Amino acid sequence: MTKKLLLVGLLIFSISINAQKNPLPLNIQKAYQNQTRSKDGTPGSNYWQNSADYSIDATLDTKNDVLEGSANIKYYNNSPDTLKRIVIRLYQDFFRKGNARQWPARDGDITEGVQISNLKINGEKYDPDEDFPNWWITNFIVRLKSPIAPGSTAELEIDWSFEVPTVRGLRMRKYDEGHYFIAYWYPQIAVYDDIDGWDRIEYIGTVEFYNDFNNYDINITVPGDYMVWATGELQNREDILQEKIVNRYTKALESDEVIRIVTQKDLEKKKVFQPADYHTWHFKASHVPDFSFGASNHSNWDGVSLIVDEITGRRVLTDVAYPNDVDHWDQGAEVSRASVEYMSFELPGIPFPYPHMTSFCSGRSGGGMETPMMANNGAPKKFGSFVELLFHEISHTYFPFYMGTNERKYAWMDEGWAAYLPGELSERLAPEGDYIKYTTDSYLYLAGQETELPLMVPTFQHNSWASARVAAYSRPAVAYRMLREAMGDELFKKALHTYMERWNGKHPLPYDFFNTFNEVNKKNLDWFWEPWFFQNGYPDLAIAEVRDGKMVIVEKVGTHPVTVVVTYFTEDGFSDTITVSTSVWKSKRKKIRVDLPEDKVVTKVVLGNDHVPDVNLENNVWEKE
Repeated sequence: MTKKLLLVGLLIFSISINAQKNPLPLNIQKAYQNQTRSKDGTPGSNYWQNSADYSIDATLDTKNDVLEGSANIKYYNNSPDTLKRIVIRLYQDFFRKGNARQWPARDGDITEGVQISNLKINGEKYDPDEDFPNWWITNFIVRLKSPIAPGSTAELEIDWSFEVPTVRGLRMRKYDEGHYFIAYWYPQIAVYDDIDGWDRIEYIGTVEFYNDFNNYDINITVPGDYMVWATGELQNREDILQEKIVNRYTKALESDEVIRIVTQKDLEKKKVFQPADYHTWHFKASHVPDFSFGASNHSNWDGVSLIVDEITGRRVLTDVAYPNDVDHWDQGAEVSRASVEYMSFELPGIPFPYPHMTSFCSGRSGGGMETPMMANNGAPKKFGSFVELLFHEISHTYFPFYMGTNERKYAWMDEGWAAYLPGELSERLAPEGDYIKYTTDSYLYLAGQETELPLMVPTFQHNSWASARVAAYSRPAVAYRMLREAMGDELFKKALHTYMERWNGKHPLPYDFFNTFNEVNKKNLDWFWEPWFFQNGYPDLAIAEVRDGKMVIVEKVGTHPVTVVVTYFTEDGFSDTITVSTSVWKSKRKKIRVDLPEDKVVTKVVLGNDHVPDVNLENNVWEKE
């Protein structure tokens, strides 16, 4: 039997901790002064953000593993600033010979990088070699011949090509003959925002997304026996696919049961595509932060759909593309459907914002990578790991894509949520895995160590993979769980909804998140934010003493507030658990009293459990002598 108590006992010792309040960075102060953001967590009256329209014709040369593209980009300068330069990201310069990298690149992937054969901005031609000697690593910084005035539009024309990685890659590559996932592939205009101006953080391994919300009109040409799945919606399905396949796809859009849209038998009998040497797949996507696609000539395709909004009846397709002989992927469409259903109706409890979510199997053993409406996943051996992987990558739809967060600086604002959210559904579908224990243990691996850095240290400044991983994933996942426990389910969800309603489609900062939660909570949560997000330290509770077997004095030895869980055992074989909310530490007390039953002879007391982080378990057990 378990008792859930809001508070147990009385404060026995109260020691005030006069921690210095963390100073607000100058660039954030400037945003408040300029009224682009407000101290109550809402967008300011002068908030703005830029965007672009991308029109791209791309060809995937599967014989030579080369991607060629031609882009016309309209860039909208909605800022109050005159832009004298523009920053273009050339992600695949990560593999350019001589470039700095945080992750290793195999010899077979080292290339000459992105080759630009044409660049025009507002009709003026630029020579990348002569006009721009400072190409940097992956950021192509163009000094404009004609500045872009506030409220005006710039038009760019770019022709480019690069060799697709085939050995190790980074978040995309050719995985097998006839099997590609293509992301980070087109020249992309970096974010210009009210905090830092141009985002000049380089793509050298650790950092991932920070993108504006753009519109995409994309043509992708591939050999005639290749299927293409992509961000956005296909515009010319009937021109490419045979009628039987189109009908199956159409059925999947309305079906609560999985439809096998394309099978190996269909591929073997050549009953999938309209006859042609090449097909050009035409996709459109509106107000999304990126575009990716998968291409394969031998993958199965399954789909199923569900209603995500009971008011409008809007349905979302959850589909999977996977090669033969990979574990669990024949159940992938169902797992994806369950994931989208959970996110739409439980947590975060906001209808899934995109028309489809496609999970593409790389065929490798593990790993995953999110992009809008598309995820690139491996094939873990354990079913629990498979469920967690699909859910994790799908949950990125909300963070960072729906919310527009800056993962390059604050990865915990999206990876932390993606590490936290799978917990409950994972327990239902694969309880043997104990995902919450896994996340807690992953945090404790580095908690309190010299190399563990506070979450507010910008992500791009991490040079240790272990440090970056804990800061992005496990520590914030544990923190969100402790915060929810402190606030209670209803208030936590209300605060999360308020934050998401205010900032979806924009670019929230951590302070916008903190201030929104403070406002909804109607009480300052700095007692929680400061240790968990701004400071070094660790969680460590201890049994200070047990008085007469009737009272347990629990001491917060560490710095981070966590839930208090006391399990006691009696001489007659009875046991019970008392839980005290994380909020018991909000007054910065150091010790609390937990009362035990007066009518029982307690012989043993255990503090904590596998879901409560604690760096030192040696001070968590008391036994009667």
